[in-house]
Amino acid sequence: MKIRFAVVDDAAFLRELVKNIVTSAGGTCVGEAANGDEAVALVESTLPDVVFLDMVMPLRNGIETAKVIKELHPEIKIIGCSTIDQEALVQKAYDSGFDDYITKPFSKEQVLESIKKVLPQLGESTHGRT
Repeated sequence: MKIRFAVVDDAAFLRELVKNIVTSAGGTCVGEAANGDEAVALVESTLPDVVFLDMVMPLRNGIETAKVIKELHPEIKIIGCSTIDQEALVQKAYDSGFDDYITKPFSKEQVLESIKKVLPQLGESTHGRT
């Protein structure tokens, strides 16, 4: 799977977990961020195909971050990764620009299926760089 991805979560071990899952499947991690402000700067400088985005973070939560990312780059896919599974909040996440949503704890299979769901053409970077 030739995708470029970024991981945004305030928990370093979860960033590492997602990185390991996706890189072992052939993805390229273009960077990590621990909060929403860092995430927006990271996306601007690296233009990933997919952003794995936590909901609860300091400075700017996942919903606020997703709105900014989608305003700037609507083609970038956002996969939410959060412990929050309340239907109303998950719907709010989709409304703000999330393309898919997986609940922690998640499996390797869930992460890879989510990527296939948001990037059905799987294998091609939308930005032409790998």
